[in-house]
Amino acid sequence: MPSANTMKNLIVIITSFFLVLTSCTNSKITSQDQDQQILDDLYLEIQDIVNSESCTNAENWSFTAIGSKACGGPTGYIAYPLSINTTSFIAKVELFTDEQRKFNVKWNVISDCSVPQQPSSVDCINGKPTFIYQ
Repeated sequence: MPSANTMKNLIVIITSFFLVLTSCTNSKITSQDQDQQILDDLYLEIQDIVNSESCTNAENWSFTAIGSKACGGPTGYIAYPLSINTTSFIAKVELFTDEQRKFNVKWNVISDCSVPQQPSSVDCINGKPTFIYQ
């Protein structure tokens, strides 16, 4: 029969083991699908900002690179109205781009490494911003 001291030590060890095990399983571990959903939600926020304005005068619009391909460079370009808080908008685009870069590294994403053509300007067609390439 083990001594009372040995039993206390055994209980402390077992309790400690379960506490460590529980804290590990409760840590923020996300699946690839969950991480993708976070990116998708952030992109939708960006799109909502862009879509909040109708494109009636191309001079009131600009564009910026967005996203991060696995092998580098942007995934594309996004037009935005100059009437919004552009500093906040660009910061959100940069956050999305940085988070997509981290996602690519975390999940070993493979890309075609093609480089999207940069638009030369934005035009307004049927109330929507449309890229012009020259």
